[in-house]
Amino acid sequence: MSSTAQLVPLASIVPPLNHEVGGGFDAMVAGEPVRVRAVLERTVVVEHSDSGERNVVRKELCMVEEGAVPFIPGNPSAGVGPRQWRRLPGKPPK
Repeated sequence: MSSTAQLVPLASIVPPLNHEVGGGFDAMVAGEPVRVRAVLERTVVVEHSDSGERNVVRKELCMVEEGAVPFIPGNPSAGVGPRQWRRLPGKPPK
């Protein structure tokens, strides 16, 4: 992550149609460099570069370079992305 790039909150990043934000990029949380491991609906799993400790933080607190955020194809027919943790209520099993 370059020191001259402008950082924006991850919550402000809008993925292209039928895509979602993927993991595996650098960010800043509370002024500390972290590695984003997973992006969930309202939170982010980050790994601290110095200790290797993983934490969950809100997307608003995760600052990123806009051009460094990767996007992965979502699953528009299911209404959710590939990392769905549980079935949606009322959704019939496949």
